[in-house]
Amino acid sequence: MTLPAFPAGSYFSVVGNVRLGAGGQTGLLLLRHRLFAQHAKLELPILTVNPIASYTPIRTGLRDQGLLLEHSRLINMHEDLRERRLDGCEKIHLPDSTSTGSVEDADNGYVWRRRHSDPDSDPTHFDYLRPDGSLYARTSPSGTRGPAAIFDHDGNAVGSWPTIGGLWRWWVSMMMPAEGRVFLLSDSRFIAETLKPLVDERVFLLHQMHNPHLTGARRWNSAVAQSYRPSMEHLGQLDALISLSARQRDDIARRYGPTSNLFVVPNPVESPPIPDPSPMRRPFAIAMIARLTAQKRIDRAIEAFAKVVAVQPQATLDIYGDGELRESLLNQIDKAGLATAITLHGYDPNARAKLWEASVFWLTSEFEGYPLSTLEAMSHGCAVISFDVTYGPREQIDDGVDGYIVDQGEIAALASRTISLLRDSPRLERIGAAARAKAALHDHRRFLNDWQSVLDRVVALKPHRTTVRNASWRFDQRDHTGGGIALHGTLTLDIDDPALIDDVTIRLDAYSPDHDDLIALPVNVDRDGAVFTFTARVDRLEAAEIIPGARKLRLRLGYVCQNSAGHVEVLPKKIAPKRSLRTLTGAALRRTGLRGRLRFPH
Repeated sequence: MTLPAFPAGSYFSVVGNVRLGAGGQTGLLLLRHRLFAQHAKLELPILTVNPIASYTPIRTGLRDQGLLLEHSRLINMHEDLRERRLDGCEKIHLPDSTSTGSVEDADNGYVWRRRHSDPDSDPTHFDYLRPDGSLYARTSPSGTRGPAAIFDHDGNAVGSWPTIGGLWRWWVSMMMPAEGRVFLLSDSRFIAETLKPLVDERVFLLHQMHNPHLTGARRWNSAVAQSYRPSMEHLGQLDALISLSARQRDDIARRYGPTSNLFVVPNPVESPPIPDPSPMRRPFAIAMIARLTAQKRIDRAIEAFAKVVAVQPQATLDIYGDGELRESLLNQIDKAGLATAITLHGYDPNARAKLWEASVFWLTSEFEGYPLSTLEAMSHGCAVISFDVTYGPREQIDDGVDGYIVDQGEIAALASRTISLLRDSPRLERIGAAARAKAALHDHRRFLNDWQSVLDRVVALKPHRTTVRNASWRFDQRDHTGGGIALHGTLTLDIDDPALIDDVTIRLDAYSPDHDDLIALPVNVDRDGAVFTFTARVDRLEAAEIIPGARKLRLRLGYVCQNSAGHVEVLPKKIAPKRSLRTLTGAALRRTGLRGRLRFPH
């Protein structure tokens, strides 16, 4: 497999912060950075925006751990603004700030921030200072909300924004070259949201997802996590939304529409050479690498291990990682009488090397995106047994060939499968060898070629990107007819590029909130300019006849035009026969009893 030639341009990773000992998202960002630099010979500076006195300890620590290359550029906005000359910028007037008290944040004798408060001790603003004591930035204390401003060395305000996101966008723009394509790679949904208003034909905004966007049962039509809703409902503003698995990409397409900007790039893994001499695996040794947080459900692992050790007393469980649940997990271990068999090692930068010694690796999470820990275990020839969580393990593991998948939350099944495998040395060795071979398929060549495909595609699609300024659904007929429904109406689209009107497709889908299927139903569509006339008839509205096993049925009409999409639900809970519906607004939908609301998320 030949190494890729990425499209010409400047590349940047933009993220909120980088911390020592951070989890998989930061680990992937740093791994991508190294692979781009080492194998694609591509410079990929990492831009961070978090307020901090100095990134020097972080850079040093990451380099010591081999996570950051010696020549890598990890650039922080606050460090840059302390040194950036803003002389010659137009001065602006800002209202005088009022505060009665302040708290100084210092590092090695350098006062880098003052936190101001009002007479009631409520924070009013933060002032950020250069080493000479001059003011270079002022922000609201409320995170991403509230105003922000920057100042020259003479204390004159030379830039202000209603939110700190405006400051972030301005600074990222300052880091961009004056000419040529610019590819901004975001691993944070909050940063991606902030960068979306960068309206520049040179800029390509690509957002990498790392976790499921869904909650509850995590079917495609389950509720979207609150933190994901803003970004998911404006997907059309992204040049690329990159999922880690085809299953997540397909769930997004079913919910929001199969737009042209949805891509898949699975996580890579760097398979290490087998040490010489080869380490001996410890019989009955189980390992985990996971943060001690609610998502990872280490409590389930402890319950399962209690069942394992009851049958196999010499079994051990080594857990590498730290987090806020450490004390409660230690209490659980003590109460179960497992303190001599389970070890919480805390964060260990050499944890991966210990995978050569383990016989089995567990993943007991509530959810994942495409876990690096399982790939790393497989790359060390360590057999993985994982819950079937959304998403990742099912895509990584061929059950019974190079690992095992057990139903989500089935603690007894996890313990039983583990005991069976630990007692069968030939099978354990065979599974471990197959796991290492599977991990090799996730090497840097595949990863970089996947990225090249995405980048080539977004460059090719740029001239075809569109913005739907308005979408108006009108129903002239929507009647119950003998247990079925008849639909007739129009969709009028106001698109920024009328030439792309030919790319619009309209579909009628049936689905059930308690089922995972999305069924396309026949719909006839005629077009006159930007007006689409649709006609459809569904003879029977019995859910089980359309979606076997479903208890409820919903219908929705939707459109897709390149990167833009939207839909409206058309099957209500209750509707009077032969009711004629006119142009639907949000209020009209509620008055007619229609379930849902007009949705034009892209």
